[in-house]
Amino acid sequence: MRNPSNLHTTKHNIDIDDALLNDLKRLGIVETQYDLSRLCGKNISYYSSMRAKGYGLKVGSLTFMSMRLRKRMKEIKDARVSAVLTHADRLVQRAIEEKCRLRELELSQC
Repeated sequence: MRNPSNLHTTKHNIDIDDALLNDLKRLGIVETQYDLSRLCGKNISYYSSMRAKGYGLKVGSLTFMSMRLRKRMKEIKDARVSAVLTHADRLVQRAIEEKCRLRELELSQC
């Protein structure tokens, strides 16, 4: 069984994912959680199955998403679209940093 501090960390981790999904929806990068799963390089049920298991998205999946967004930025010539993709990548990077910070806190409590 997880200890209470790990439960708090897990909830915060899931909250990070929810915020990222909502931000990416507002930017028009994704429309659904299925789109987010695909952008992570996973099958369409990745996001929902991670949540059902009580886990957040893995840092590796978010890193893949960031690399995919950066690749699109290089291919896009429209400055406005490129700016949106750049902002989306910053949001993903922020989520990665926050998840890493949470993991460090979790490890320091062991």
